[in-house]
Amino acid sequence: MRQLKSVKYNALYLCWGALFIITVILGLAFPAPQGAMKALFRVISVVFFIPPWMILIKAKQEQNRKPRALVRHLSLASLILTLVLLIVNLRSVGYSEAVGLALHAALTIVSAPMICSSLFALPIFLWATLLMGSVGKLKSK
Repeated sequence: MRQLKSVKYNALYLCWGALFIITVILGLAFPAPQGAMKALFRVISVVFFIPPWMILIKAKQEQNRKPRALVRHLSLASLILTLVLLIVNLRSVGYSEAVGLALHAALTIVSAPMICSSLFALPIFLWATLLMGSVGKLKSK
């Protein structure tokens, strides 16, 4: 029974990782999508947040702290790194184009759903809701 639980978590982690890779590739390959592509990218960016929500729901039902902690730490890291890279990107306006491109590539990787969807508000809100959903008291297991 325990192996079945870990397989389910592993499948959710795999799905989440695959969606992350997809959003990074789409964000780098198509920096300014138009029309139907833009709508599709926004849907993919929202779908990116479904596996972690499923992880949180499953972990809460099982009173399992580790998956909730992982989602919490990844959400927090994404929000903090996005803020830091946005500030550094704005401060580097006078630097060379190579510096700007390197910072944009780093921002694309850290903020993949935001860059892919061409929206920052919705993915930041979803990251924040994941962070808040992962906070809570649990009995250790």
